[in-house]
This record gives sequence, structure tokens and C-alpha cells, in this order.
Amino acid sequence: LQGIADGEFWSTNARSNLLTRNDGQPGGLGRLQLWGAMELVPRLVAYAQGTFEAGSARYEPSSHEVSSDQFGLRYTVSPRLVVDAGRLTPVIGTFASRHFSTRNPLIGNPDGYSLDYPLGVEVFGDAYKFDYRVAAVSLPTSHTGYEPSPTERLRPALGGGFTPIVGLRFGASFTIGPYLNDEVAPSALQGKRWTDYRQRVVAFDGSFSQGYLELRAEGARGSYDIPSGTITGFTYYGEAKYTLTPRFFIAGRAERNKYPFIRPTTATALPTATWAARLTDFVDGEVGGGYRLSATTLLKASIRGDRWWVRESPAFRGLGGHAVAFQLSKSFDVVDWFDRNR
Repeated sequence: LQGIADGEFWSTNARSNLLTRNDGQPGGLGRLQLWGAMELVPRLVAYAQGTFEAGSARYEPSSHEVSSDQFGLRYTVSPRLVVDAGRLTPVIGTFASRHFSTRNPLIGNPDGYSLDYPLGVEVFGDAYKFDYRVAAVSLPTSHTGYEPSPTERLRPALGGGFTPIVGLRFGASFTIGPYLNDEVAPSALQGKRWTDYRQRVVAFDGSFSQGYLELRAEGARGSYDIPSGTITGFTYYGEAKYTLTPRFFIAGRAERNKYPFIRPTTATALPTATWAARLTDFVDGEVGGGYRLSATTLLKASIRGDRWWVRESPAFRGLGGHAVAFQLSKSFDVVDWFDRNR
């Protein structure tokens, strides 16, 4: 049983859909993440991970949130074959493994990273210089606020990678399936079922480390069926981290996003059904550094800015903004506490 406790302070302006927190006023938040695992029988492990978050600097308007991010059963035949069933980390992309504050070199996350943890079954493993993951999952790779909240529907997702030498890896992933929900007005579907409107996402990733330098990059292209045909968008980012001393590092990340903004009407009383489908174009970047106060305590600071190429409207509050953030993270192991007390 392990966890991470985070405390954050944010200062932003009020002109960014991406960065604004607490309506542009300074604010803070606290976060507690816990995860645990138990081997029920040899090779079969039950696991779970959850998060509690509260504070005025949260993205969401509610004052607090309790979520169950992952849970399931994992059976290991060998390193080449592992079967996982439950609520899984996203199969598309690779940032999920660095979502925890102690593994993320900065405070923010790439905006293109999906926070949707789907239900599903996954088979994965690695052998020689290759790794793979094949899954059937319940949710598409979607971004809250840009596409409709999806109705769960089983879909394939797969990914893999190649590591030619130590420190260098290339990877790719793909998924296809419905992305709408069953609340879309029948007139908006133009004689089709909501499941006939599909999303296709292909993503690529790469990483390289040499000495004290770590480089990472990811990119994805997504196309979405709409009544007039398809709309296609993309996202990508590049990230660098350099460790100056055993305790001190600096990092930076630059990101470009051109997401489809899609809104089919759910109003059945309208005489004509409408779709909003357009691309939203923006860039953002973050630079910062971290200092390890101890083996389990990390202090980070960063500054982030963005620039939007959209018309201002009630849905988009401004054309760019900034955010200054500080984060203190403490990792812990509950089992170690009891071992030390004995």
C-alpha cells in the first residue's frame, strides 16, 4: 500500500481555457493518491488506485473529487504474456506512466493526454527488443470539453514499441470505434445510429536518454465522422529534462494542439438538427525545475503559457494566458511504516 500526497499553489490570469484556475485568483489544492496490490494466489494480483483532490485551484468547479482511477486483476504467465482485466490506464500514448507528480518532471500535464481510464481487458508483454499491448476497452480517446461525453461501447485498442538500444524507444498505438453518446437527437444522426459515427486515432511516441538528459515526444492524429464527412485534428508535444545535480533538475515541454470541437444537438424539439464541428488551434509551453529535499520529498516550480487561434466566444474565454505553480510532493509506503515499528 503506497501513495503520494501533493500540495499545490497556482497563480493564473482569467484569459485561458487551458490554464485559468479559480477564475484567475491565486488558489491552492491538495491531492492524495493511494494504490495497493495483493497477490491472491501465485501470479494473480488484485490492485486498485484512487485519488482525492480538493481546493480552489482545481480545474473542475466542484470543491472536491473522489475517484477510482484503476482497479482490476492481473495474471502474469511470463514477462512476455500478462493479462489485465478491470479499469485500465489508457492504451493510446505513453504519458500515463508519468502521470504521478513524482514521475512528471513538470507540474502540468500535456493537454492531449487523455484522463479517461476505460474498463476493459488487456494483454501485454515484452520480449527481446519489442513490447506490445492489445486490448478491448469501453471508451474512446476523448478530451473533455471538445467531444461529447461518450457512451461506453467496446472497441479495440493496440500499441507497441521497439527498443533498438538501451535508452532509445519508438512506439505507436491505434484505436477505432464510436465516440458519441446515445443522447444525440435522432434527427442529428441523419438516419444513422450513433454508433455509426466513428473515431480513428493513430499515435506515435519516442524517448531517448543519455547520461543526465531525457527526451520524450508524442503525437496523435484523430479523425471523426460527422454528417458532412470527417473532421481531422492532431496533437503533439516534446519534452526535455536535464539533471544538473543528484537533487536538482530542470525541464521543459512544448505542445501544439488542433483539436476537433464537436457538438451534435441533443434537443429533439428543434425543427432542424445542428452540428458544431470545427478545429480549435492553440499552443502551450511550460518550463520549470525540481529539487529533491529527500528521497521521498520533491519540490517543483514552473511557469506555463498558451496562445489560441480562435474567435472569442462564451465557450472560449480568451486568446491566451499564463500560470505560475509550485508543488510539494511526498511519497510514502504504508507497509514500511509497520515494518519499521516492528
